[in-house]
Formats: sequence, structure tokens, C-alpha cells
Amino acid sequence: MINNKSIRISLLLALSWIIFIAFKPILKQSNVNVYNPQMVEIKGGTFIMGQKNGEGDEKPEHLVELKDFLIGKYEVTVAEYKDFCKETQREMPPEPEWGWIADHPIMNTSWNDAIAYINWLNGQTDEHYRLPTEAEFEYVIRNGGEPGIYPWGDGLPENENIADESLKEATSSNRIWNNYQDGFAYTAPVGSFNPNRLGIHDINGNIWEWCSDWYDKFSEVKAINPKGPGSGTYKVGRGGSYDSDPWHSRTASRAFVKPEFRKPGFRLAKYK
Repeated sequence: MINNKSIRISLLLALSWIIFIAFKPILKQSNVNVYNPQMVEIKGGTFIMGQKNGEGDEKPEHLVELKDFLIGKYEVTVAEYKDFCKETQREMPPEPEWGWIADHPIMNTSWNDAIAYINWLNGQTDEHYRLPTEAEFEYVIRNGGEPGIYPWGDGLPENENIADESLKEATSSNRIWNNYQDGFAYTAPVGSFNPNRLGIHDINGNIWEWCSDWYDKFSEVKAINPKGPGSGTYKVGRGGSYDSDPWHSRTASRAFVKPEFRKPGFRLAKYK
């Protein structure tokens, strides 16, 4: 015969389980920056990708059609990546000469490092984060597909940490934007500059970033939601960096390196 004490114990156990299920997402999200990355919804569209007067692999200009997607408002930070390394007992990438600063973008990650972080984050959140495709990245740099050599127009940069007079003072480099002073010789805290017209910060500055695609030459045929070839030797990197001169700050500028290469950072993307 079941007594009152047994009933009370059963009810308490059931209530404890209900509370655990209800608060499980909150327990996982104790670090808000890591477990609740801020994402911005991007309305898809058709745009002209590439630049006819750029590098050889930026040609031909071609139409690309993209569906709606989400992209990280900010680059993944040092603090966020450190949390991942702590949880997985993974070593941090090589430290830059100015050291690891919590709110700066993580850098010196390989493509494989970025994928490992995303796989871990998806396990923590039950989400489906990924790296942005190269086409999505250029679309966002272009403020939603706008034409032009630079996303800010023809003048000096307006909202990016790229090669400036501060870098020249620190390194004696002459490959800079002359008469431009953004105040940071190296990386800056994410979100230090105004976002672009889509609400995305540091998309063409601070640190260049990994894309999901294997590198390939462009085709003149219109592409719909391109993801790059199924395999290859090099992965694509996009976006300017704190040391990007005018040529490498262009909207269509492409980089391709082996997945093991360690220099870029990255940000998240996700399908709607």
C-alpha cells in the first residue's frame, strides 16, 4: 500500500524534474555572450558579386541570389573562445603580440578551430550555427548587395578598424590609409565602431574572417545560394583587418589559405 510519505517523495521528484527541464536552457546560458550570440536577420536578394577591375579571381562579375539568413552582429570574441577552450580542454591559438584581450575578436584560428567551436556551441544550444558562405559575406559587406569598390563609398573609411596612422606609428608600415585615424594600431573591442547599414559590426575590419567555402574561381553564370565546391585545397577568408591597406579593404577582396592556416577570426551564421 502506498503511504502519504511515498506520494510526497514521488511528487517532489516529479516537480524537481519539471524544474530542471524548464531551467535547462538558462543553466546552459549562464554565459550570455557565449550561449546567446547576437544574430541579425539579413533579407536575401540578388546582387552583383565580384569586381571587374580587381584581382583576377574576383572576375567575372556575376549575379548571385541569396535567401534570407542570419549573421553574427559581432565577431566571436577572445572571451567566448576561451570559454570553449576551457570547457573542451583545448589549447588557445598562438597569442598575438599585444596579448589576449577579452572583448577583442579571437584571431589566429584555423578553419578547423572555427568549426570545432561552432560544433561545440551547437551542442550547448541545440542550434545550427555555421560559418557564413563567401557570397553571404560579400552581400553583408555590400550593405545588402550595393555596388561600389568600398562599402562606405569613395572617401576614407567611416566605420572600420583597418590600416591607419596608428598602425604606421606602431609598426612603421607605409601600407595604410593615409590621413585616416581609427585610434587602434591592432585589433579593437568588437563593436567599437558604428555598424554598417545592416547593423553588422567590423564586417570589413578588425580581423579578417573564415568563410565556409572551399576556394574556387568565379563563373559568369548566375548562382543561387552558392556554397562553393564540395572539396578543395584552400578555404576562403573575407573582410578587411586592422592591417588592411586600401587594396585589401575593397568589398570584393578575396583571400584563400589552407584550412590549417592560423590568422583569421570568424563570426557565426545561420539559416532562418
